[in-house]
Formats: sequence, structure tokens, C-alpha cells
Amino acid sequence: MKLFGTPGSPFVRKVRVFLAEKNIAYDYIVARASTPDSPVPSFNPLAKIPTLVRDDGRALYDSPVIVEYLDAFGSGPKLIPEDFESRIEVKRWEALCDGIAEATVAINHEYREPTEKQRSAAWFSKQQSKIDRSLVFLEKDLGKNDWCFGGRLTLADICTGYALGYLDYALPDYEWRSKHPALAQLALRLKSRPSFIGNDHSANR
Repeated sequence: MKLFGTPGSPFVRKVRVFLAEKNIAYDYIVARASTPDSPVPSFNPLAKIPTLVRDDGRALYDSPVIVEYLDAFGSGPKLIPEDFESRIEVKRWEALCDGIAEATVAINHEYREPTEKQRSAAWFSKQQSKIDRSLVFLEKDLGKNDWCFGGRLTLADICTGYALGYLDYALPDYEWRSKHPALAQLALRLKSRPSFIGNDHSANR
């Protein structure tokens, strides 16, 4: 199978870490969806990354659908529980972390605009509040546990790790660790895993 994406995308990193934890072989094709000659729109009509093209040529998008599909393959353990309630809980973590990443992407992209073209302070505050509130929820839910849910590594941990890692990458001046020590410890532990080390935002540029 082939994965289209860029190292700077937090959602691509999420899928790549998942692939590594599942020990699934794949071809990683660095491609932006927005360039005129991009192959992505021919597989994904939304022209977004990540896009996964299966061996039979059919494509999957976006990251929640891709990881759901991938969990059925590879030699690594299941990362999404089969029990309904547990599954929904892990997917709830995923939704919250994806939301953090989306808000972070929005802020990061806006900072790249000339000052006179940037959105209002109220807009920035709204996006930042999404991140702040979400981190409070994650810290409370994690508590004193080593893992986000179920006492072992799951998709919830992968999502938390990639979202926090992207915060550090895209908004380096945002200091979140002192307010959320449990998340800080989890992020440190995840950062040392081979799946995260081999798929950071600076790799394979």
C-alpha cells in the first residue's frame, strides 16, 4: 500500500506512527495536495492528506478511517479495542486530539500570513481556547495512569502523542507542560518509542 503525505502534517504522522506500531510495510510518497502536479486529487477528491492507496488501487481518507482500516492488519497488537464501549472511549480520545491538532494547524497557518492580513485577536483566542480546554480534559482523564485507556498502548496514546508533539513543533512558545504534568510524562515516554522517533516532523523531508 501507499501513503501520500508530508512530514509536516500532524495527521500524516498519526498514520505513520500507527503503521509503525502495527509493523505494516508501505510506500511513503511525499506529496502535497495543493501543488498543480500533485497525484493526491486523483485518489482523494477532497485533495487532502493523508491518503492511503490500497494494493487494489482503492483509496482511503482521512486519518480516522485509515487507522481503523489498518488495525486489521500487521503483526502488531490491536490498537483499537473491539469491545464497543472501550472502542468508543478510544475514539473519543482520537476526536479530542484531532481537534487539538486542527486548532494548532489553523493558528500556525495564520501566523504565516503577513500581520496586516491575519485574523482578529478574538479568532486566535477562540482557537487557543479549544486547545487549552482540551488539554485540561486530557490531563484529568489520564490522571495517574501510565496509558490513556485500558492499561496499554492504544490509538488514544498515539493520538495524544502526535497532538502534543505537533503543539511543540508548530507553536514552540506555547508552554503546556507545567499545567499538565501527567500529559508531559506521557509525551516524554511516547517520544522515546521507535515509532515516534522514526516519524517525527523533520524526518524524510
